[in-house]
Amino acid sequence: MTDVQLDPSQLDAVEVEPDTRQLVIAGPGSGKTQVVSNLVAHLVDEEGVDPTDGILVLSFSNAAVHAADARLRASGGAPVTVQTMDSLAGEIIRDLSDEDVAGLGFDRRIRLATTLLAGEPWDRLDGLEHLVVDEIQDVVGVRADFLLQILAALPDDAGFSLLGDPAQGIYDWQLRPENSPLSATTSLELLATVRRMAGVSVKELTGQYRARSRDARKVVAMREAALRGDGNSSLDDFYAGLVPVGDIASAVEHARRWSGNTVFLTPNNGQALLTAEAIAATGDAVEVRRSAHQRVLAQWIARILADHPMTGITRDEVDKRACEVAPDLDPASIWRALRSVTGGAGREVNLPVLARGLRRPRPLVPDLIEPMNARFVVSTVHRAKGLEFDNVVRLDFPDKPWLDVDGPDDAESVRAMFVALSRARDVIVRGDGPDDRRLRASAGRSGRWYLSGWKPGTKLGYQFKVDDLDRAEPPGVDKVATQIHIAQDVRPGDPLRFELDLTRSTLALPFWNLLHDGYVVGRSSLEFGEGFARWLGPRDRAKVPWPRITGARVESIATVSGETQRGAVGRHGLWLSPVCSGMLRFDWSGDRDD
Repeated sequence: MTDVQLDPSQLDAVEVEPDTRQLVIAGPGSGKTQVVSNLVAHLVDEEGVDPTDGILVLSFSNAAVHAADARLRASGGAPVTVQTMDSLAGEIIRDLSDEDVAGLGFDRRIRLATTLLAGEPWDRLDGLEHLVVDEIQDVVGVRADFLLQILAALPDDAGFSLLGDPAQGIYDWQLRPENSPLSATTSLELLATVRRMAGVSVKELTGQYRARSRDARKVVAMREAALRGDGNSSLDDFYAGLVPVGDIASAVEHARRWSGNTVFLTPNNGQALLTAEAIAATGDAVEVRRSAHQRVLAQWIARILADHPMTGITRDEVDKRACEVAPDLDPASIWRALRSVTGGAGREVNLPVLARGLRRPRPLVPDLIEPMNARFVVSTVHRAKGLEFDNVVRLDFPDKPWLDVDGPDDAESVRAMFVALSRARDVIVRGDGPDDRRLRASAGRSGRWYLSGWKPGTKLGYQFKVDDLDRAEPPGVDKVATQIHIAQDVRPGDPLRFELDLTRSTLALPFWNLLHDGYVVGRSSLEFGEGFARWLGPRDRAKVPWPRITGARVESIATVSGETQRGAVGRHGLWLSPVCSGMLRFDWSGDRDD
């Protein structure tokens, strides 16, 4: 157990036997993550459960997995397995089936894993003594069916702890008919099924450890209204009475005077891109909360390891280098993070093996992910779920009936409002989002946002994603000088200039170089160029084949894990790169004098 003082409701959920089966209702700020880490520590230290094979912690998202994993490791306990349901489904398919799932989407893989688990036993569950599932209210559709099948497949003497808050269930929109769901099981139906299971006890965390201001405490007190999902709830009245701070520039001016970090919350990702653009225009650094699939590797990886002269590096060498270039980080945590990728055997970490491991589509421990350090963060309400911030600016955008898009129902809207406002520790205000009347979402698998003009067919902007930078080789003509420039001179918020690469571009396929103070610090990828060309249409008869692009900026610095290179840079497959994402703007004048 840790030295953290738990309240009686938390202790009731923590001090259980391995075969206990419980559903723990945890409102915002009630210390749910602390309960998860202390529960695991109790089972291992006090009940003798094997931390490797006896406990499994599942969560809905990679972000929640990282938060739970970080808290568990910070508690000083033995490492346990923490993963998403999607990754667990992948393991079941690999163990129980020879089927090629390369062409299957995530939902169909989940459904296949559910079918396989229902048909035959899975060895990994045989030794499991306790299953912990976090954020259960986010588990809907095929994932809800999958979780129920896992519970059914548990050994008779195995227990489980399912933690979450039905008042924060905001993912039932995935079950709308237009989304063609493979299952219609809602989060409330999942919770009701669990409640009916034999031997399941229902507990509730009653403490409050987030809200510090009067407004923040008022929001938490409205949880029952959110749970009921009333169309005209006290939450609506509370929100109407919040201080309006005006447009983005005015909101930023206010937020500069607040202590701590501030999140600007939007309904969708396209609005988040426009909001970040407006904040950047004020001169402030800003980061957009990314999806779990857009992971960014921590820059310390390349700073510590990229230029190491040997393919293997010892712990002493890692500690020495970490003290030189990353003194704020814990060398022991760095070593554990590297070992989590390459395995625990041997006295050295093989760097090319590390680079290959970092490229694999598997969950990574939080230390390997570049943190979001900006004072201002923009996020959708859904991506901010489970997080907390000092201050919240909830942005309003006008309705757009001409788009003929069904909005959320009243209950879902109330829960989304509750989730948004309950992220705050202190300040909660409302603001006006930027003009989004020309914002559109493209069809197809890319799911990119773009800006259309008032005239039909006119296109004025296009989303650039984190993984749209080419990672085949380190950037720059002089790669050593470019790496030094990125490490020493590139800062979050700096502008990046897109320059069409005339040596590689054709009328069918464009490529751009990304420049910072004259250095080519990145190149657009082949996949970005192909998608951009399909979206924009044929250019063989266009007056201006490819637009001049503006609006790009540095969001952060990160490590790239690519193939090993022959030169001095990237010899192990690791190098530094700026992170660029956001809404690019077009200039169709044809003037290319930069």
